[in-house]
Amino acid sequence: MGLSATHIRNEARRDRLIFIAAIAHMLVTLLGAAGEKCGLDRTLKSNTSAKRQLSLYNQGLHWYMAIPNMREERLRILIEAYGEVLKEHELTRELLGVV
Repeated sequence: MGLSATHIRNEARRDRLIFIAAIAHMLVTLLGAAGEKCGLDRTLKSNTSAKRQLSLYNQGLHWYMAIPNMREERLRILIEAYGEVLKEHELTRELLGVV
């Protein structure tokens, strides 16, 4: 993770930063799963193979970066699928239960 190049003296601060990075990674991966769930992953494939071409994390990164320019109907479909995927996982329900 490149931690040898960092100079974080406070161990608790380092641990919080790693925890936030892990949560961000999880949320982006689940966004990729939501894109796959609603069928948007078909637009990312370069062929007609039934296998996944990009990891869920890379799909999630793609969708996250595409959100500002995404058509409203496609965005609505993605966000609804994202909500369903978040509800399916107990950890996200616990972490985001307050939100």
